Amino acid sequence: MKDPGFLISKKIISFLILFLASFGTASSEPISNFAFYNLKKERIVLFDSLREFSKRDILILNFTGSSCKPCKEQVPILLNLTKKANISSRGEFRVRFWIVFVGDDFQTGNEYSKILKLENETEILIDPLSSSYSQVKISGLPTVILLDQKQEILLKTEGFTESGTKALENFLISLGKIK
Repeated sequence: MKDPGFLISKKIISFLILFLASFGTASSEPISNFAFYNLKKERIVLFDSLREFSKRDILILNFTGSSCKPCKEQVPILLNLTKKANISSRGEFRVRFWIVFVGDDFQTGNEYSKILKLENETEILIDPLSSSYSQVKISGLPTVILLDQKQEILLKTEGFTESGTKALENFLISLGKIK
């Protein structure tokens, strides 16, 4: 017969794992440096771009794909959260929003940028070789990662779920980025 305390501990650990998984994960490890291409086919290096951020700025990196229906549904929600955060900041900080089209070419990225009405709303980047899967350690699309100036992962959510969206919103609220 198993020890009842062991079973209770096992249930608590299982519950915590499920609870944390549903709300995204946070890590203080820096993300590895990597490069993307913008729609002008210019190489954008993450580390170089983050150096231009203030210490309070946050970057929302949204890894998406043109053939991913949930990705297209998530983008307007992320745009809205970004706008709300920047309005409530009163200029004290900025939340930047970059969309990375993983496995898409420049033409497809440009087409979907127009379809989703992203011009002048966000930085559109292309990862034509899908290197994000190994460099950023994403397992699928959509994936959202919040980064600070030091390239530290503040929050990571995978998939488009209500709980993931709520976790992102709650995280921005907790940082004072949204009211």
